[in-house]
Amino acid sequence: MPELAVKKALRFTPDIKTTLLALLLLPGLIALGFWQLDRAEQKRALNTLFEQKQRSPALPLQSLDINADLRYQPVTLSGYFISDKHYLLDNKIYQGRVGYELISVFKPTEYQSLVLINRGWIAGDPARQKLPKIEPLTEPLQLKGEVYVPLGEMIVLAKTAEKDWPRVIQQLDTKRISNQLQHPVFPYTIRLSEGQPGVKQRNWPVVNIQPAKHTGYAVQWFAMAVTVIIIIILANSNIWSLLRGKEP
Repeated sequence: MPELAVKKALRFTPDIKTTLLALLLLPGLIALGFWQLDRAEQKRALNTLFEQKQRSPALPLQSLDINADLRYQPVTLSGYFISDKHYLLDNKIYQGRVGYELISVFKPTEYQSLVLINRGWIAGDPARQKLPKIEPLTEPLQLKGEVYVPLGEMIVLAKTAEKDWPRVIQQLDTKRISNQLQHPVFPYTIRLSEGQPGVKQRNWPVVNIQPAKHTGYAVQWFAMAVTVIIIIILANSNIWSLLRGKEP
């Protein structure tokens, strides 16, 4: 009979304002949770793809199918750097230091287009008064690297001075660079492998946030959604009073 008494004492008294506010928040919290789970799955897929490609043999640049999925594809190419043509991709941080990613123009011997070689991170002037010195590499070289295909759409190049070299850029746009150089340019950059001639500090994580962290964010959003549901129940009933034993 005590259990029956509790059931009789349970009452629902809807609080319209609280309920409407909670119901407005709830879909957004759930959507954010599933979005983070989707992001985690995307990052896992990228990590898996990277590991698979690293185990695959390097292909000559001229043999690549430009319409295929070239993400992280190991490649080899022969040719020489155009010694005075360098781009400095701005606002790159490594171990707390400000710097650039050095992207040099490369002329392959067996490929019609120029290639943008990302040689890695180099330190910049903290006062931004002068640009780093870039040592020339004039001899013919055989290089190995991997194709970097940016996630999402290519972003436009920021407006910068286009008469002096090296040129500081904020974002990379191979089409505009092709117009600047007045020569076709391979649509993706090649990131140099470790130990290659001219390579600097390689600082290219496959993903900036690991899948586990996205999963953790998803759990937080879902926990907030559960909290909102609990608030709806508590705000519209006397169940809290029953649990505290204060309901007659």
